[in-house]
Amino acid sequence: DAVFVFPLTDRGKPAVERLMDSPLPVTTTIVVTGDILPVRCSLTALKASGDWASALRGKTGEYLAAADLTLGSYDGSIHDLGEHYGCVPGVNLSSPPEVIELLKYAGFDELTLATNHVGDCGISAPCGFRALLSTIKHLEDAEIEIVGAGLSLEHAFAPVIFTVGGTTFGILAFDDVAAQNFSATSDSPGTAPLDDDYSDEIASGNQAYFEPASALSLNRFTKMIGDLSEVVDVVIVQVQTGTEDTHDPSGRSIKALRAARSAGATLIIGNQAHHVQAIEPLQEDGFIAYALGNFIFDQIHTPEHSQGYLLEATFWGDKLANLRFLPYEIKDRYRPVLVDGSVRLKILNDVFEATKRLLSAN
Repeated sequence: DAVFVFPLTDRGKPAVERLMDSPLPVTTTIVVTGDILPVRCSLTALKASGDWASALRGKTGEYLAAADLTLGSYDGSIHDLGEHYGCVPGVNLSSPPEVIELLKYAGFDELTLATNHVGDCGISAPCGFRALLSTIKHLEDAEIEIVGAGLSLEHAFAPVIFTVGGTTFGILAFDDVAAQNFSATSDSPGTAPLDDDYSDEIASGNQAYFEPASALSLNRFTKMIGDLSEVVDVVIVQVQTGTEDTHDPSGRSIKALRAARSAGATLIIGNQAHHVQAIEPLQEDGFIAYALGNFIFDQIHTPEHSQGYLLEATFWGDKLANLRFLPYEIKDRYRPVLVDGSVRLKILNDVFEATKRLLSAN
């Protein structure tokens, strides 16, 4: 591509000369998905198709594979430890290793495992930490980078760093849903905890994400983001937090994701709601998306459970230059298909109406 710059005044000539003496930044396109769960009825449909990549064959998968970086949130386990549940109700969410073909076809570069079903065992339950360890191994063998979970706390907190066109992108992920019971420790596997300490939440007897924002301490979280911002050009943070089945982020979600931006993150993506949620454009090129919705999942409780959008973020060097939303609808309980017309408008309206409520209240 050619770029032409012309000065309009004599005063502008030196500025143009300086500009043309320096190489222009490279454009990087990053696409992020919501919750990926090829389980239950979705898993049954994949098997029946005879093609483990069938959920993303066509425009959706081609679009994902064409991005410079494709990021997602994997909210289940991948293992061959035993039988997996088919198209039946239940919340034990696991898949066989064959689903890796689906992820590789779509070109996923990274997945957060800071999710509450990453240790699910299927019909063979209980299996302890073996389902999580199997998930990590299968993704690593497929050369898909993972964040937000690991063999130890140090491993779970470790960022992934990509370099694209000379710009470094560092990614961290944190869990506020399972972490009170499934957090990694110095010598045991688990997810990367969002809160500094879950002892108060455990003592309350409630799930942490139902607790108020005042109970959430983020000193470690913000320090890690700040430290990473010192060594990479762009920090991206993925967080599993908030309540389900709503377009409105919880107070706890708002506190955490805004704190990530204040600490130095540019792109902050939430998940857990299984609905699309509000967005928050921020000053100095920062952006928050509180939830992108289900991407592959069989939930059909409401139309909103089968609707979501892909978030495309374009960077010019280290500057967030453009954002684009690509709404989709999950067909046949497993295939996300890009949509237009009234369905597209409905999904975007859900996001923007929630955003209006958020900004008017805060």
